[in-house]
Amino acid sequence: MRFAGGNRFDDPLGEFRVLYAGESRLAAFMETLAPLRPSLADITGLSTAAGARIRPTNRISVDWRRARRIARLRLVRGRRWLDLHAPETCEVLRGELADVLLQLGMADFDVSGARGPSRELTQQIARRAFSWGYAGIAYRSRFDDTLNCWAIFEGDHYEPVGRPNPIRRDNPDLHTAARRFGLTVF
Repeated sequence: MRFAGGNRFDDPLGEFRVLYAGESRLAAFMETLAPLRPSLADITGLSTAAGARIRPTNRISVDWRRARRIARLRLVRGRRWLDLHAPETCEVLRGELADVLLQLGMADFDVSGARGPSRELTQQIARRAFSWGYAGIAYRSRFDDTLNCWAIFEGDHYEPVGRPNPIRRDNPDLHTAARRFGLTVF
């Protein structure tokens, strides 16, 4: 399926697509800009002649901004959402995914695993949620616990509010996220 990929809650079988959204523009930028951060290898490999460490600065290019839009949407009422904020959800997933967790070498499962870096695991969570009839997944950002995000499964689960807008260089949420990640906006 076109546009079904390898992101956090994408379907590993490619049968449905996922729209990722943040409850705020800052949440959307934090999730979207994280892959632009300097790699750990880049951070550890740089130092001055005197041995002082230098933190590399990656750029958010004009082309990156021009290739994307920011939009608002409204979730349709009456839909069911798998809530990864709820401890009860994680306990159900712990039992349902026990075989997967053991195959991945995990001794246990909690909310950190539910939104963590293991794409194999998070995609299995999405697969289960979709098969159980959920419209998507509500979760907190891995990069800031105060930011709420949504993985919205393909379907009529949201309504656009207005038109998508270009990402302007002077967007304050873009700059806040960039500053947190050590990125420069061009």
